[in-house]
Amino acid sequence: MANMDDWDKRFPVSEGLRPGIALLQDMCASFASQLVLQPQAATLDHSETVVNGFADKPTIAGKLNPQLQFLRASPQLSARRNASLRNLTVLARAASPSLRPAVNSTAELGALGIVTGSETEPPLTAGGVMGAMETPAQFLEWYGRVEEAEAAGQDAEALAFASQLRERVSQCSQMLACLDDISSLLSAMEADYQRVCQQTAGVEAACASLSAQRDRLDRVASEIGEQLTVYNWLGPITRLLHAPGDRVCEDPEFLPSLDRTEEAIRFIEGRVEETKDSELYLMRFAQCRMRALSLMKMHALRAFKALAAFDAKGSAVYVHYRAAAVALGPVLRALQQRGTQATERQVLMDVQSAYFATRRAWLRPHVQARLRDIAAEHEADSAAAVLDRRVAALRDWCAFMMAVCADESRLYADFFDGGSEGEPALRSFLDSAMTLFHEQVRPLVIHESDVAVLAGLSLTLLTYNRMEEGEEEGEDADGLDAFYAVVGHVLQDTQHRLAYKAQSYIRAHIGGYRITPSDSEAMARWVRLCLRLRIADPAQLSALLDQPEELPPDDAECLQWIYPPVENCRWLIAQIDGCLDYEVQSGVVDEARTAGKQNLLSTGARFVRDSSIKSDSPTTEADAELMAHLFATHNLATIEHSTS
Repeated sequence: MANMDDWDKRFPVSEGLRPGIALLQDMCASFASQLVLQPQAATLDHSETVVNGFADKPTIAGKLNPQLQFLRASPQLSARRNASLRNLTVLARAASPSLRPAVNSTAELGALGIVTGSETEPPLTAGGVMGAMETPAQFLEWYGRVEEAEAAGQDAEALAFASQLRERVSQCSQMLACLDDISSLLSAMEADYQRVCQQTAGVEAACASLSAQRDRLDRVASEIGEQLTVYNWLGPITRLLHAPGDRVCEDPEFLPSLDRTEEAIRFIEGRVEETKDSELYLMRFAQCRMRALSLMKMHALRAFKALAAFDAKGSAVYVHYRAAAVALGPVLRALQQRGTQATERQVLMDVQSAYFATRRAWLRPHVQARLRDIAAEHEADSAAAVLDRRVAALRDWCAFMMAVCADESRLYADFFDGGSEGEPALRSFLDSAMTLFHEQVRPLVIHESDVAVLAGLSLTLLTYNRMEEGEEEGEDADGLDAFYAVVGHVLQDTQHRLAYKAQSYIRAHIGGYRITPSDSEAMARWVRLCLRLRIADPAQLSALLDQPEELPPDDAECLQWIYPPVENCRWLIAQIDGCLDYEVQSGVVDEARTAGKQNLLSTGARFVRDSSIKSDSPTTEADAELMAHLFATHNLATIEHSTS
């Protein structure tokens, strides 16, 4: 048997367990017989409660040894020691029939946590009694085996969990190793990426220099290509301009070829000393340009000649010309844009001259015939007065010529640009057309002596001469500048004639008026009626004239009679109102008023006084003077009212 010291070395016991071991030794010594395990046929009741490896009944709890109960409740023992004490309790119950649990086999003992293995234990006898434990070492050895078995049963779950933890630790170790490998790989990839970035930057720098060099070479190649292209234009342009037929200018490539020709000339002129045979190419391109200008001129002349042969009247001619301008207009405008040099300017002038000659050949007889037809239409209207016929004829003439100027201006814009180069030629053409209007109207004005007719003509001309607000003379508004110019000249002649005839009328019919017998009779009736109605105050006379219905018709008509020079003054002022310039009109009106007042005072009032004295009815000289004063005052008020 092993020595006690060896046992203590093999199984060291902590100081906290030594009191419990001493207590167990005392209890074992007090037992009457040794602890034995005897089989018992009785089985545990199913109603018993298994606690800590043995069955406890409510009635048995009081039969337990107090020392065992103390050990079970001792907080100083560990869980493993408590399990070992439970085995000892079971052994104690086996020795006492009242306390020993019913165990049928070794399997049930294993279920109770008691190890019955035969490897180290002595064999059981026929009665099932274990060999006697003679020494504490045997007991401790047996107790150690029981404790190990119990620990193995109690620690199975902990061991399984520990095994699982070890597996997880192993897995975590593997994952950490994998993460380390991945980190190493990423570090290597980052290093490779940095190296690739450096290499890429180097490649980009090299490519940038190559790209700049390529762009420079492209520019050089483009410049060389442009220079070569200019020289390559000569062949196609020459073939186009020398193509047979008279419709070369209508080819869609004609105007672009002309543009390329001029561009080539400018290009070569700037590089005469740098390019071989540049003078030869310059000469040939200049010949192509002259050929193109000649073709444009001949094409325009043929077109104008064909238009002149078109026999039509009125608006049909304008429609035909505008249809031709669709094809001819772009060619003529291209020629007009190139009119900066002497040659092109001369060609443009020839084309414009041909155009205006064609238009003039048709327009002149058309205008003359239309002006005559208008005059004949109004002269044939015998029902209308002379004033109305002549004023209406002038109004229709102005309207017709205004439409002609506007139509010709728009038609010119269809063929040419209305720039400063074309305005003088167009103005000259329209002036020639307006000359026909001036030749028709001016004799009508010069030979007219009637103030009323001249006033009507002047108002009509003022209506057509009136310009828009802000428009200055000389500005061509829709081609009407020529029309306004001629109308202005005719208006000046008409106003001069009207002012002259108004002065003549003043001298003959106002200032130099002589009383006629009919005027004498009318004045005598007026005086008698005033005496009969006892009218001595101009205010009383004005009140009666304001209410003529209170008088008999004959008396009202007699009182409303006006002295003829005063009536002529009123008529003249009404006729020339708005027909003359303000200063001229004011002068004529003042002259008429002065002449009317002088004639009224020197002739009319004196005649009233004399006729009142010589009348059959007895009239004193004072009454005659009163009637003369009333007559003069009434007529002066009439003059002032007409001029206010």
